[in-house]
Amino acid sequence: MTEADKYQRFDQFLQKRRSGALRDSNSSAQRQSRYDSPKGRQEKNVDATILQLHSAMVDKILANPALLPPVVAQLEQEQQQGLLRHSAYLFWSCAFAVIDQPQLFKAALLSPEPQACKHRRRTRLRGILTETERAQVLTGCWQAPSAQADHD
Repeated sequence: MTEADKYQRFDQFLQKRRSGALRDSNSSAQRQSRYDSPKGRQEKNVDATILQLHSAMVDKILANPALLPPVVAQLEQEQQQGLLRHSAYLFWSCAFAVIDQPQLFKAALLSPEPQACKHRRRTRLRGILTETERAQVLTGCWQAPSAQADHD
């Protein structure tokens, strides 16, 4: 095989790949099919439940910001002890830093991005909800606390 033949075959390969005749092993179509499997649907359900719980925790923190400093202290302690990956530390610390901007705080913690889902699965918002509140969230009976009700 000559050098020219090699390049011509490579060009043909690229054309087929770009046209969709050849599928890339990491194509989004194949990645999407993973979510169609029973395990993928189960993962989606777990992520939805975790999102519900985090939404309630965010509402409670925004209504009573005094709940956040112990969580931040625990985050810092885990970082110092090497129990936390740097990416998780950045995610949580950046989200906690914007507590004074409620919409941005919510957007950061309730993002549908895969990385946010991953970090929510290993949440740092422990001890925010009581067991009763957690059960209310999971049964759909949760009433978000209003910020004014705690301050009056």
